[in-house]
Amino acid sequence: MVTKSSLDGLKVLVTRPEQQARSLCDSITCAGGVAIALPVLDIVPILPWHESALSLADQDMIIFISRNAVTHFMAGLPISLADNVQLVAVGAGTAATMREHGLRVDIQPPPPAGSESLLTMSELNTVQDKNVLIVRGDGGRELLADTLLARGANISYLEVYRRGKPRRSKQEIKQAKTADCIVITSIAGLDNLCQLIDIDQLTPKWLIVMSERIRQHALNLGFQQCVVASDASDAAVMQQVNRMERSDGK
Repeated sequence: MVTKSSLDGLKVLVTRPEQQARSLCDSITCAGGVAIALPVLDIVPILPWHESALSLADQDMIIFISRNAVTHFMAGLPISLADNVQLVAVGAGTAATMREHGLRVDIQPPPPAGSESLLTMSELNTVQDKNVLIVRGDGGRELLADTLLARGANISYLEVYRRGKPRRSKQEIKQAKTADCIVITSIAGLDNLCQLIDIDQLTPKWLIVMSERIRQHALNLGFQQCVVASDASDAAVMQQVNRMERSDGK
């Protein structure tokens, strides 16, 4: 439990899309920190996706890659999903959003979340001849699909949103530069942030990321202090923020 004064004014830059940033910013503020919201990705829905030739009724398994994948899938869902389809979350944050939208979570990997953890689960090793739908944004990694194809699955993609780089005001950029640490949820988000702000002003700051893959990308860019949260949930991020304050995050 993070106490009211534990963060002692630590300034945390939250780069999530605006709607998803709200609850984390509230948690930081309640813990005595200063939340600075700077969305670095615009999320644009692809609608109506259900007019594609895809048949949901033919799917044995649906894998949701992110919270946004769940939200925009449900916004365009024309029918109820069959009871026998397995619904899969890539991590705790995605699972929470699924439950918020009334979806079951049949399969969820243990920490650390992500495709790699998901692929170690027994349910993902027995997919021979199964129809597997991966719900995601436009583009993205192919590891999950390639591995499941090699295990005999029939893979389809459903892309329900696009990512864009938002415009930020000079005042927003100025405030963001004062942050003690930064929360980053994707490689695309980190790349956008480094285009919005001179990377030399960012690399000395503490970085909290959601996967080892993002951490490696950050280290390659020159970031010096980078830690990985156990998953993308607010609780996991707050745990790292609190540890960072205790270990000289300011």
